[in-house]
Amino acid sequence: MSTEFVAPSWLNDQDAETIHKRMMAALPADIDDTEAGFPWDLTKPSALEKAELLQFHLVETLKLMFPMWAYGEWLDYHANRIHLTRRPGTPAYGTLTISGLVGTTIPKGFVFAVPAVGNSPAVEFLTEEEVTIDESGTVEVGVVAAEIGLTGNVPEGAVAIMAEPMTGITAVTNTERVTGGTVEEDDDSLRERILEAERAGEASFVGCDADYIRWAKEVPGVGEAFVIPQWNPEVKNSVKLVVLDANGEPANERILQEVFNYIISPDDRINRKAPIGAILTVAAPTMVPITYALKATLRAGYDAASVRVAIESDIWNYYVQAKEDNLVKYNEIHALITRSPGIFDFTSLTLNGKTDNIVLKQDEYPETESIDLGVPEGVSM
Repeated sequence: MSTEFVAPSWLNDQDAETIHKRMMAALPADIDDTEAGFPWDLTKPSALEKAELLQFHLVETLKLMFPMWAYGEWLDYHANRIHLTRRPGTPAYGTLTISGLVGTTIPKGFVFAVPAVGNSPAVEFLTEEEVTIDESGTVEVGVVAAEIGLTGNVPEGAVAIMAEPMTGITAVTNTERVTGGTVEEDDDSLRERILEAERAGEASFVGCDADYIRWAKEVPGVGEAFVIPQWNPEVKNSVKLVVLDANGEPANERILQEVFNYIISPDDRINRKAPIGAILTVAAPTMVPITYALKATLRAGYDAASVRVAIESDIWNYYVQAKEDNLVKYNEIHALITRSPGIFDFTSLTLNGKTDNIVLKQDEYPETESIDLGVPEGVSM
């Protein structure tokens, strides 16, 4: 999280008008300093250029020197200094069930798709291996979205057509959601990882909880992660790493495997990050759905839909802290809603129909199922 930048005091009073007044005051007494005179006209452009240099370029340069205020490629340079890179966007991954004639072979790279609807184009997925329909009349195959980003995250049953017809295939569907498509890591996320790595460099022991979390977050597609040490009492040095993707959803099998490979490096032990002897399990959390209900009065100019989106975003950000405490606190949710700009007042707040805290188990993570503001849709006070 960035901290507001405050320019040094020696950059005060450096606007063009003040600079030019100082230049005029520095002229010899017998030189004409009236506006539109030759000395005035000659020095005014210099004052404008100096003001721009001091008030903008120098201020931006100072900001770029520190990761807490740097941005874009300049923030990438700070990350590279401590061997971090911005996580690229990732395509979504999932599994399709294909029905058809026994013996039909579907080649690697064959394209299935979510049908185009209105102005929304089709979303294409490529098979990751060659498969053949067996005696059951069906076969399952892993697929990857043709494009990187959020568009590949589609619900159950959405993938329903072939991009080009193939004889022998009669039906296709995804029996589970396709997930894991993410956009490129934003500045705030990268900045937080830089600051976490710098803090860890001061006080970290290889293999502590913070190390496992930091390693997990270096994998593209990962959002949050938390550690359960000695989670299996029957296995010495057992560590469980629970991972969500960058969209706040349970990480899919592809991301989980990539996290495991990155930390354990089973095929190249020289690159192993985990301590020798550590037994790592990487898993998605069990999600705990929470319904929020209240009776709200909205501020003038706000509608229910936009207020709900703002509250959902604030609650989503709070879940990271809630997981650290393994507790979704009723009073914290109450405070978040109270501070929401669109809320004038509200009563009768419940979480899953109650006014109690919600306790989370070690491998559980909260998710918002619904938010009912008690206000008709589209209402603007």
